[in-house]
Amino acid sequence: MGVPKVKRILTLTLLAAILATGSATDVFAQKKRAQTVMKFLSAPISARASGMGDALTSIEGGAQSMFYNPASVAWVKGNGEATFGQVNWIADINYQYAGAVLSPANGLYGVFGISLLGVDYGTFTETIFNESNPSSYDIIGNYSPRATAIGFTYARALSNQFSMGANLRYIDQNLVNGAVNRLPGGGYEREQIGAETVSVDFGVFYKTGFKSLNLGMSLRNYGKEITYQLDGQEMPLTFRMGLSMNALDFTSIDPSKHSLLVSLDANRPRDFQEQLMLGTEYLFMNRLALRGGMILPSEEQSFSFGVGVIQPIGKRYGIKADYSYTSFGVFDSVNRIGVQLIF
Repeated sequence: MGVPKVKRILTLTLLAAILATGSATDVFAQKKRAQTVMKFLSAPISARASGMGDALTSIEGGAQSMFYNPASVAWVKGNGEATFGQVNWIADINYQYAGAVLSPANGLYGVFGISLLGVDYGTFTETIFNESNPSSYDIIGNYSPRATAIGFTYARALSNQFSMGANLRYIDQNLVNGAVNRLPGGGYEREQIGAETVSVDFGVFYKTGFKSLNLGMSLRNYGKEITYQLDGQEMPLTFRMGLSMNALDFTSIDPSKHSLLVSLDANRPRDFQEQLMLGTEYLFMNRLALRGGMILPSEEQSFSFGVGVIQPIGKRYGIKADYSYTSFGVFDSVNRIGVQLIF
């Protein structure tokens, strides 16, 4: 690849980064609100990422990166990857996710991905106002809110150092088909409460060429305002910038035997103050990973720990299994498990 072409790629990539930064700055220049809707879209689900304090923006994370920085999907190894996992979230909320990315012709046409995220909020008691007793309600059954997000990802490496990616998601949140009035002949008049929309994620990824230093940036959950009944609220828009590097690059230690990845993300969500996310991952013989991380500031979430096992199968295939534990203050601890298949 000639020098002029590389310069053009660099210029376009930096321009895209500037535009993304400017767009995020304009959006966040608005007054922050106390809450956003469809918050499940920003919940950390990857066991590897959560074990590192959720600092995955500048890390080549494979298929799971569709949920973090879609640009890093461009560096997937081999023909592609598949990932799936589960999160036992606070308040008995459960997440299940799955996804796959394909890299035809060794990424010549880019990398294509599809993802699915499902949320089970648990079972709640349904009540209705008792007209004969203004201070009481009647129990009339149970209901179980659900949410689903289906994503389509495209990422491409513009050179051996730069990549860009985007993720388009269709989102459906079904809260309740709730009873609002009693009918004279029995039964209830019901009203569906929920919403569906489309959101976009955008990311850029840059391998600096200095040792293993990587830079990443992502803008996630960009979409229109959502209206439930008469109340309009915004999506959980989040802007992140991150950097990562193998701290042992400055030693003579063989990186195929030992590596110590250090990652730092700066997180700017719409509905909370700015945060720093710090994570580390020690990798032994490309087989066993030990992780730790933290997020500052955080109201309840404390330190995170994780472990991962990597098992090659032949020369082309492999499997990765990850687990993470996060302390959540007055809430129950959060456990995550995830599996990635390399093919």
